[in-house]
Amino acid sequence: MLSQDLRTEHFRQSMRRVASTVSVITCRHEGCRYGITVTSVTPLSFAPMSILACVNRNSSISVPLKEEGHYCINVLRASQADISNSFSGGRPAERRFDIGEWTERDGIPYLASAQANLFCEMDQAISYATHDIIIGRVSGVAFASDVDPLIYQNGAYALTSPMVLQKAG
Repeated sequence: MLSQDLRTEHFRQSMRRVASTVSVITCRHEGCRYGITVTSVTPLSFAPMSILACVNRNSSISVPLKEEGHYCINVLRASQADISNSFSGGRPAERRFDIGEWTERDGIPYLASAQANLFCEMDQAISYATHDIIIGRVSGVAFASDVDPLIYQNGAYALTSPMVLQKAG
């Protein structure tokens, strides 16, 4: 039987093999902008249009996000690793928005040059262990014509490219 520490490390190593799109969740609360980098964003439903994201309850955005209830999921481009780093602790919270083309829609900060923007209204926040599962109804979207997302895998950023498959003859 493996020890808890070894099981945890095996789980961590298994999750490093999962490639995830990098996003920054942003909101405004009591006049301040908040944002955090996440890789745990998943489409949930088309009816109603909804998406979920997992946010650590100890993060600076946790309380403002739940109290405000309106936010944006900014799907980053491959060229925006600096923005990801900024919002994942690379800069103090009050300086995170210094990098990138940030603007506002209905008071919600969003990255105009992102791969995609999903404007959401919180429907539910479900607490589980150290995180909240945030379920949002999508109220608006914007997206770039090209597809070039920033991917995180094995502890580093990665690029994607389309696969060319040969058709069976």
